[in-house]
Amino acid sequence: MIIKIIILGSGGTIPTLTRNLPAVAMQCDGRLFLFDCGEGTQMQMARAKLSPGKLEGIYISHLHGDHVMGLPGLLMSMGHVPRERPLFIFGPPGLNDFVEGNRRSLGFQSQFPIKIHETMGGRLFHDDTIEIEAVPADHSCFILAFSLKEHERPGLFLVEEARRLDVPPGPLYGRLQAGEIVTLPDGREIRPEQVLGPARRGRKMVYATDTRPCDQVAELAYKADVLIHDGMFDDDIRDQARQKHHSTVVQAARIAKRAKVNKLILTHLSSRYHQAGPLLEQARRIFPSTRIARDLMEIKVPMYK
Repeated sequence: MIIKIIILGSGGTIPTLTRNLPAVAMQCDGRLFLFDCGEGTQMQMARAKLSPGKLEGIYISHLHGDHVMGLPGLLMSMGHVPRERPLFIFGPPGLNDFVEGNRRSLGFQSQFPIKIHETMGGRLFHDDTIEIEAVPADHSCFILAFSLKEHERPGLFLVEEARRLDVPPGPLYGRLQAGEIVTLPDGREIRPEQVLGPARRGRKMVYATDTRPCDQVAELAYKADVLIHDGMFDDDIRDQARQKHHSTVVQAARIAKRAKVNKLILTHLSSRYHQAGPLLEQARRIFPSTRIARDLMEIKVPMYK
């Protein structure tokens, strides 16, 4: 499965000419999952060549305007696109009133069901390949951080071992790879674990914006491949960051180090910063594998072999 992260908006509070308001898309093969939907998200999706028709779900962290004001416009546009399957929208209490209030005020309809789920956390979505989980973070209002995690995958098929066991090449190989027990022509049963290597762990991506550094996010992000974390301020104004319920880039880097993540992406940058270099330098002193998010940045998450 190909997993790709696309940063649609990397700014916070106030949009700038180079940074849109918060939104992150995660592509899992042909499916698309959207985390937050700041103003202008649908235009950023167009620039990134992402089809709203492929959206499986939208996950809203909290109800501050810079994270949700793109949602009414996106839903209005999607209402003009042929679609039958439902669109699921998850977020904190109050989300239903926000969506339904906009729908009534703006008078838009959709050709497909919009299913809104208000949540305080837990597992929100799962199928045979991935699951999405949420935990409360630490902001001035109730807020959720999200993880998208791939299920553990079977180990590599050991062709030489299959040959040693006289498993005939062909369909039986595929059935064993799929986890089935097969019966050979001579009556012997071969179990998948006899011809498969160790199971390969799934990939994990975490999105945690608008939060002070907190234990919940560190635990959610443990050994994540990619942590996208609030990095609104430089560390010289950490007191101001705390008062505004945000993180400095150094605090985010410490969370990444504590959680043993592979890569940290700093997002939700304040509009006061015109150059990201000094912020990146501060963070990399703590956690070298750090990048500063930029609009339309793409991150491909490699598969474990």
